[in-house]
Amino acid sequence: MEANSNTGNSNLKFSGWSVTVAAVVIVLCHMMVRGSFATLIQGMCASTGWSTGVVSLGSSLFMVFYGIFAFLTGTYINKLGPRKTYLLHGCIMAAGLFLCSYSTEPWQYWLFYGVIAGIGSGAFWAPVTSMVRQWFIDKLGIAMGLTTAAAGAAMCLGPIVSMNLIAGQSWQTMMRVFAIILIVGIGIASQFTIMKPEDVGQKPLGFDAFMARQAAASKGAEKKAEEFYVPFKWAVKHKAFWILSILWFCSNFAEFIVFSHAIQYTTGDLGYDKMTATYIYCLIGLVFIFSAIAVGGFTDKLTAKMGDPLKARKRVLTFSYIGCAAMALWLNYGVRLTADGGSAVWAFVVYAVVFGFFYGIYIPSIAGTVGVVFGRKEMPQCWGLVSLIGMAGGAGLGPYIAGFLRDVTGSYFVAIWLATIFYLLALVFVNIVKQPTREEVWGE
Repeated sequence: MEANSNTGNSNLKFSGWSVTVAAVVIVLCHMMVRGSFATLIQGMCASTGWSTGVVSLGSSLFMVFYGIFAFLTGTYINKLGPRKTYLLHGCIMAAGLFLCSYSTEPWQYWLFYGVIAGIGSGAFWAPVTSMVRQWFIDKLGIAMGLTTAAAGAAMCLGPIVSMNLIAGQSWQTMMRVFAIILIVGIGIASQFTIMKPEDVGQKPLGFDAFMARQAAASKGAEKKAEEFYVPFKWAVKHKAFWILSILWFCSNFAEFIVFSHAIQYTTGDLGYDKMTATYIYCLIGLVFIFSAIAVGGFTDKLTAKMGDPLKARKRVLTFSYIGCAAMALWLNYGVRLTADGGSAVWAFVVYAVVFGFFYGIYIPSIAGTVGVVFGRKEMPQCWGLVSLIGMAGGAGLGPYIAGFLRDVTGSYFVAIWLATIFYLLALVFVNIVKQPTREEVWGE
């Protein structure tokens, strides 16, 4: 625990790290479901006879309703409190998965998995990362890195668990097992969540030092020493908000093309053994863990060195998006041209390791960037709406577009090229976003 200078009550210990641990568990349970979709596609297609596009539409609907409720959750989480909100959404998501296990028609799968489970999932990324953001000014990068590293662990474990359950039992059993994991894991972790330090008489880590710097920078002017933030109603009218939203749309559209279909691509198009492809695919999540944690500390140090948290994050994101675009090209050419009917897998191993590294950089960096641009106070609303546009739009369209193009063209070649282009577009947008000034927002 941190020293009690971060609390308003000297008898209290700083709760930010225990909240972060709870967030890690919630993200882990939720992302195991999302991370397992790449192994679900082939199993469902083989079992049901449905096309890749039909099955992919379930993932697209899931992400659309995830994005919608990532935003809507922000309108009631403060009234219900995080404990009740996360528990409620965990029950909804688990119910959707359980009902989905009895689906015999595509519309049932779309309803139970895409809509109901998608609604449940809406509370488990943007609201959770916003909660962690509220607790930290110092060591924000480390806290966000730990939280998002849980997504990497889930993307490593989820496909392995899913593949073995589908191979040994069925995709229906997989759905039921994940429903149980959600109920138990999120039910317990939710009881340790606190939305913001002020709710329990505490302060964000590093708050006093931050305000001292603000006061010094403004030469002691009390009014300007207040913590800077952009009101939500003002933010949505500013171009910075829409640049970040389009950036997140492009990023997720590209990600969910290459990520959701990677196993189907290597097994269906290139002839890889499914088990081999799945274990290699899981390397993405494994590398993501270390990358997400490392980039958090690196970003904190770079911010201290540059004296500008936004410039530091823009530099980190630029590096990441260049790498992701390069790896999409590698997936389309290096992996495809060296596959040799599935007998040579080294190029896919290279892809998994290197893409996992770059992927683990931009995922934890985006939420922190939104928080830096608009401030801590109204970050949940801003990040929720950015997530609605990015996830419901980009992540919602990505899986379906990739599946549709594969059905129409017979391969993923065009879809992966599309992902490359959208990663490069994200690179452009991250370099033109600017933080609103106090003068613009408050007229000071």
